[in-house]
Amino acid sequence: MAQIKLGELLIKANVLQESQLKAALAEQAKWGGKLGEILVRMSLVSEDILVRALSKQLGMPAVNLDAVQMVPPHVKAKISSQTARDFSVLPLQLRDDGKTLVVAMSDPLNVRMLDELRAVTKCRIVPNVAGRSSIARAFQRIYEENAELEDADTNFKVVDAQGRTVVKNLKDLDPAAAAVAAAPAARPPPPPPAPAATRPSTETPAVRPAASGSPAELLRSVEDVQRKEVAALKAMVELLIEKGVFSREEYLAKVKR
Repeated sequence: MAQIKLGELLIKANVLQESQLKAALAEQAKWGGKLGEILVRMSLVSEDILVRALSKQLGMPAVNLDAVQMVPPHVKAKISSQTARDFSVLPLQLRDDGKTLVVAMSDPLNVRMLDELRAVTKCRIVPNVAGRSSIARAFQRIYEENAELEDADTNFKVVDAQGRTVVKNLKDLDPAAAAVAAAPAARPPPPPPAPAATRPSTETPAVRPAASGSPAELLRSVEDVQRKEVAALKAMVELLIEKGVFSREEYLAKVKR
């Protein structure tokens, strides 16, 4: 039985219009890349809908990584954090006495990646479909769960779709926090004593700067910045093509390597 195309599947599910599919296909023909990721980047479908559509198209299970809070250490040890980040993959479960490894992948049809995972883990690989953003969020929980608690308020990382760290510190997004961090280390002179009725207890802890939003809001802001950067990069490449620096065919051949 022939595999139904992703675009046709989304149209039949009434989550995508024909005109939107044509726009995404034109974007793909012009710049290359995977249709599903282009649809998400253009905000034509959500990542959750894309994952469900891919699961149905490929006949492969989808996994809700937001419900996965931890992975057993012996399972996590099968794939290093660097490999997990580079491949956008997460180990989930060992089966068959350790001979089979179930993983979550954003690109489960990538044969080269599957071959490398088999070589690294010495296991048969069973892929489940998951979105890049959900893998990036789960990576933070699973591979960085031992981060120091005192860094939790300010040392918050946000990663992009490829798993690269985009924001390392909340003060990078919060001007007030940045100002506090840049202040001299010397202790300021004590304020005048407050009246007895309003004087705070000496046991009152210092108040930390408030975070500038929830992790989900920070992630959305980073994704917005990424979309703008992609648009700017495309405009620059288009200009270089128009100037004759290189052809569109040369560009597409380069990015497909």
